[in-house]
Amino acid sequence: MRLTLLVPELLWPEPEDDLAWQALDCPALATLLQRSELQRRPALAAEAQAARWLGPTPQPLGALRLLGEDGAALAPDTGIWLCADPIHLRLHQEEIIVADSRELDLQAAEVETLAASLNAHYAGEASFHPVTASRWYVSLETPWAAELPGDALPPLSAAAGRRLNLPTPADLPSRRLLALMNEIQMLLHSHPVNEARGERGLPAVNGLWLWGAGSLAAAAAAPQAGAIWSNQPLPRGLARAAGLQHHPLPASAHALLQAGPAAERHLVCLDDLLQAAQDQDAQAWRDALADLESRWFAPLKTALAKGRLSQLEVVAGTSYGDLTWQASPRQIKGGLFSSFFSFLAGKPEALQQLARRLAAA
Repeated sequence: MRLTLLVPELLWPEPEDDLAWQALDCPALATLLQRSELQRRPALAAEAQAARWLGPTPQPLGALRLLGEDGAALAPDTGIWLCADPIHLRLHQEEIIVADSRELDLQAAEVETLAASLNAHYAGEASFHPVTASRWYVSLETPWAAELPGDALPPLSAAAGRRLNLPTPADLPSRRLLALMNEIQMLLHSHPVNEARGERGLPAVNGLWLWGAGSLAAAAAAPQAGAIWSNQPLPRGLARAAGLQHHPLPASAHALLQAGPAAERHLVCLDDLLQAAQDQDAQAWRDALADLESRWFAPLKTALAKGRLSQLEVVAGTSYGDLTWQASPRQIKGGLFSSFFSFLAGKPEALQQLARRLAAA
């Protein structure tokens, strides 16, 4: 069985942050990374990394995430769809920071009212569909929508908690998309919902993050059989579109291995570290990493050494780039040299040393 772990923000973004790194004891993870072959590429959001598992063809991430929404009243069968996730733009030390819906705590009535206003204003051009308070979608009906590149804007997960850094696109459709976002921002600025939120001391919904443009018809089929394990709608939509098995995320690697999955290739999406990194909460990140060490990395290291896995791949989008480690049983199994190497790799400072090397490269 070949297993790919997708773990965004696996390495803390600040290599000299002692609060995050000091006495960080994750010997199984450190050994896996030190004994694996590392491939480093330009940074890529977790959503795009999950899609890449199916192959290099760009995927319509907005339509696929909608396809993965359980209980949604609509399906992205036709047209151009994007994620249209509500955001709050706030000023911090002379910079504009993108905050996602976790800071908004939107109520159902607020969501319904905002969507109704947007649909009335953009009738015949765009149709907005909130599925949850945090996950909205828009179907664009303008002629330029079909020419929109899927990566005109990155997924919100790559922007949340960071300084607003909009691109300066050369193509006309992307420029029109940014203009649409600006129009929406102005429309929401003085909306009665936001005025009422301001009176209660709550942050305004002052924008929608539009990303993942494309048609479901452009979704690529899987090159070979496999299974995806995740509790998030986008991986679920990827599996449905590609005709792959999909399973809820198990509690641990032990649970996954005991289930005896029949497929040869497996993608497991672990987003436990993402929120802490977005919030710049080093202690929460340490706690989440320690939990992943006990539930996933340690048992998978053992399973790999015993040959229960033929290959383990760890994929992480980080501030150091898009990192992929690949290990085989031969690289993990014991022996005098291997035991000595594992001892060195398992030292608490091993992960920080890795981050320092990547930052300096």
